[in-house]
Amino acid sequence: MNLAFYISKRYLIAKKSHNAINIITAISVGLVAVGTIALIAIMSVFNGLETLVGSLSTSINSDLLIEPKTSKYIDRKDFPEDKLKSMDGIKYWSPTLGDNVLFKYKPALETTSREYIGYLLGVEENYTKSTNIESMMIDGVFLLQNYGKPYCVMGNGVAANLQIHLNDFNNPIRCYFPKADASVSINPMEAISIGNLLPSGVFSIQQEIDEKLIIAPLNFAQELMNLKGKLTSIQVELEDESQVDIIQKKIQDIVGNSFTVKNKIQQNDVMYNIMKSEKWSSFLILAFILFIATFNLVGALSVLIIDKQADIQILTFMGANKTLISKIFLFEGFMVTMSGTLIGLVLGSLLVVVQDKFGIIPMQGSFAVDSFPVELLFSDLAAVFAVVVVVSLIAVIYPIRRLSKTILLENTIK
Repeated sequence: MNLAFYISKRYLIAKKSHNAINIITAISVGLVAVGTIALIAIMSVFNGLETLVGSLSTSINSDLLIEPKTSKYIDRKDFPEDKLKSMDGIKYWSPTLGDNVLFKYKPALETTSREYIGYLLGVEENYTKSTNIESMMIDGVFLLQNYGKPYCVMGNGVAANLQIHLNDFNNPIRCYFPKADASVSINPMEAISIGNLLPSGVFSIQQEIDEKLIIAPLNFAQELMNLKGKLTSIQVELEDESQVDIIQKKIQDIVGNSFTVKNKIQQNDVMYNIMKSEKWSSFLILAFILFIATFNLVGALSVLIIDKQADIQILTFMGANKTLISKIFLFEGFMVTMSGTLIGLVLGSLLVVVQDKFGIIPMQGSFAVDSFPVELLFSDLAAVFAVVVVVSLIAVIYPIRRLSKTILLENTIK
């Protein structure tokens, strides 16, 4: 066994001459362990939030989304829809038309109408087949057409702002949209297109969506916006999601550079980029805090070197050189670091597993989940392990060498 490693191991586990050294060493191990636990916990929470938010967002997102690149609308008669529909691997095809609309609704117990600007999304009947919107309904049913009358479903935030009563079918939601081809008139209402929708259900996905989205029939949206045969996007559901990259490229080749074809991640690229930025920013901040905390190791090893002056002198008389003695204390610092790191990895992983199964730490407020979502990734464990070891060694190597040389110099003079 390596002599320096053997001696440093004995120093770590042997009882010290002063109890304060044991306490300082234990504190050093504890600080590294706590820092490691914090890094694992924060990384796992961000992983869980990213997965949760992504799953909620994709409830209204299909596998692929086709949008115009150079204009606002897709002209359906000029779009190669039939050619794309006949492609192998495509399960459902859902055209949509959406824009901002002014909504007005008069609750039963109020004397004035409430107004709210939201996003009206017109869809066809197979929209529910290309999304999971029905699983997000919290009140009422997903119904867009009944007895020739247009119905709508809306986000929880929209329903709250308008104070919607689902059973009040005699009081529709009035929709106002400016006419693109309107001429100058004394009556400003002649420049506004108006339509009525009956509320049939409320869904809850995430706050940003819930506070703006109302889903209605596609023909109603086209008539309200005076955009017959126009679309803003086409959602595509695939038979096999694992083939998304291949089919995405095929569709892009067919539609050309005038359109963009996005997968689920690309449809939410801003959200994913923000989540990743916050995750790694938090990681770097905690790593810096850990770096400051590991300077406690310098104090622990300094006290240990002073405590072992007699041993250093004996080893010097027995022929030990400065390199050997430096290695002894470097290994000592490394073992303290590794002890804290391994304890932190085990306890941090255990904490994440317990939180995932039992949800011991709740989320305050109204969310899609009751407790903080977590997800443990091996890549994160490897990153945490590497950072903790590197940071700890950086905090120890230089001071130990300086201290060892100083002690050796004093013993040589004596």
